[in-house]
Amino acid sequence: MAGDDPRRATPRTSKGSARILQRDTHGLGGVSPTRRGPSKRVVLAEPDGARQRRANRMGAGQLAGLIGRLAVVAAILAVAGVLAFYVMKMLPVFTIVSIDTEATEHLTQEDIANLANVVEGTTLLNVDEEAIGKNLRKNPWVAEVSVHRVFPDKLRIEVRERRITTLVLMGSSSFAWYIGEGNVWLEPATLSIAEDQTAKDAAAALATEKGALFVTDAPATISPSAGSEVADEVLLAVDTYVRELPEQIGSQVVYYSASSIEGISCVLSSGIEVSLGAPAQIEQKAAVLAQILEQYPGEITYVNVRVPASPSYRRIDSGTVQPGTGA
Repeated sequence: MAGDDPRRATPRTSKGSARILQRDTHGLGGVSPTRRGPSKRVVLAEPDGARQRRANRMGAGQLAGLIGRLAVVAAILAVAGVLAFYVMKMLPVFTIVSIDTEATEHLTQEDIANLANVVEGTTLLNVDEEAIGKNLRKNPWVAEVSVHRVFPDKLRIEVRERRITTLVLMGSSSFAWYIGEGNVWLEPATLSIAEDQTAKDAAAALATEKGALFVTDAPATISPSAGSEVADEVLLAVDTYVRELPEQIGSQVVYYSASSIEGISCVLSSGIEVSLGAPAQIEQKAAVLAQILEQYPGEITYVNVRVPASPSYRRIDSGTVQPGTGA
């Protein structure tokens, strides 16, 4: 058409058919449309450490649950066991039909069975061991009690007697008592006094026979009671000497005289009489005594160490008391 622009107009695409063109990057020339592919779900990889921690937490939780269930089961079984035990205690099963024991020096089998006081119908499940021990210890000779169940129907009782530790002769009489371990009065001692003996000689011989310490001249005011503890001050003072005198001196003591605390003395196996006095400065007294005995071997008959700083002694060749060195 005349008058038309000879240049060719660029065609326009309609809005509905518009395309986004991109430069050909593959060297093929021309352009190619950009195509959108289907969307993909992206899953992030979990670190190995986190996975392990989560597994550990799950394992710990499962273990805790298992332990909790086991604890519940154990508690149920324990309760059931206790209930079963108490039910069995009420039933006439394992009834005690015999008591097995052995006689001691001062208790017969019958004595032990009677003191135990096991009521007829008692079973091995409901027997009161503590009560049996308490009953038997009412006898002052009983030191220890052991009770053993022997199924199905026997109870065994073992008794250990107190060992005699001391024989005490009261004053100038023939009244003597035994003291047992634990400083407990046991019973009167029977003295067999020969025609040519004194009560003191007979008591000393009996103490030797029993392997006991002999204490003579004890105050007549002492009133022993079987099963009670020794509480008299003069006897407790003697006991202090027995415990604290060094072996060098203590092993030589044959007997103690205890008319009063200040009047405590002892006689050694050599026949030497030693005036000790109250139980104070015991080590110093023993040291002074040992020095005098060493200085005059075989010559000493009497030593006074009541005041260890001013001792005195008597020698065989001297009729007078000599002052010591006060070492």
